[in-house]
Amino acid sequence: MIRPEDCRTRTRGSLMALQLIFGMAYTNLDEYLLFAKRVIIKVLRNHPMARVKIPSSEKIAEYKGMVCNRHQNLHDVWCTMDGLKITLEQSGDALIQEEYYNGWTHDHYVSSVICFCPDGTIPIVFVNVPGAVHDSQIADYGNIYDKLESVYQRDGAKCTVDSAFGNVTREYLIKSSQELIHIEDHQERRIARDATSMRQSAEWGTQAFQSSMPRIKDRMKFETRGERKVTLTMMILLYNLRARAVGINQLQSFYA
Repeated sequence: MIRPEDCRTRTRGSLMALQLIFGMAYTNLDEYLLFAKRVIIKVLRNHPMARVKIPSSEKIAEYKGMVCNRHQNLHDVWCTMDGLKITLEQSGDALIQEEYYNGWTHDHYVSSVICFCPDGTIPIVFVNVPGAVHDSQIADYGNIYDKLESVYQRDGAKCTVDSAFGNVTREYLIKSSQELIHIEDHQERRIARDATSMRQSAEWGTQAFQSSMPRIKDRMKFETRGERKVTLTMMILLYNLRARAVGINQLQSFYA
C-alpha cells in the first residue's frame, strides 16, 4: 500500500499532487503527514538498522581500517563531519527572521551538523539549529565534540573536519588544509593532505542524504509546532535504514 509519507519524502514541490492521489484536503493531509512522521520516528528510533548510535569498538576498528586503505597516512580516523544548511521560509517576525539569516549567502537557513562513517551511515548528528549559528557552535551545543572525544578516549579514533571546526585543543579532530605549502613538517603535511582528501567524503555523505530525500532540497516551511525537527529526524533515520539495508552510496562504494 502506498502511503502519503512515502510519496512525500521521494518527491519535491507542492503537496497538490498528493491531495489528488489520496483525495485529501490540504489541512487534513498536512496533519496526517505530521502524525505519520512521528509514527516513523517511534518505530525507527531504536531500530538497529536505522538508529543513530556511536558504533562499538570493533566497528570503529573496522572503520579505521577502511579509511587507512584509502588514505595511508590516516591510521586512526573513523569518520568525517560537516555542516548542512537547508533553505527556510522567512518568518513574519523580524527578530525571529534574524536568527535564521545567513549574511554570507543572503538567505535563511536551518542548520545541522552530521558525522558520516566510511559505510555512509550517520553515527552522530544534531539538527534544526537557526542558520545564523556557526557549525562549530552547533557541534558544541549538540554535544558532538563530547561524543567524538569519548570515542577518542575509548578507541583512539579521530574525525576529519574542515576549517569551520576548531581543533586547537581537540586532539580527536584532524583539520583539512588548502595551504599545505605552509606546513613545514613533512609527516604533518602528508596527514593534512590525506585529511583534505577524506573531507570530500563528507560532501558525498550530505549529497547522498539529500538525494535519497529529495524533499529536503525544497525550501522548508517556517512553523512553530516542532514539525521541522520531526521532519529532519525522520529523514536521518530513513537515510540510515537505507544506507544499511540497501548500501548504495558513494562512501561505501569508495571505502568498501
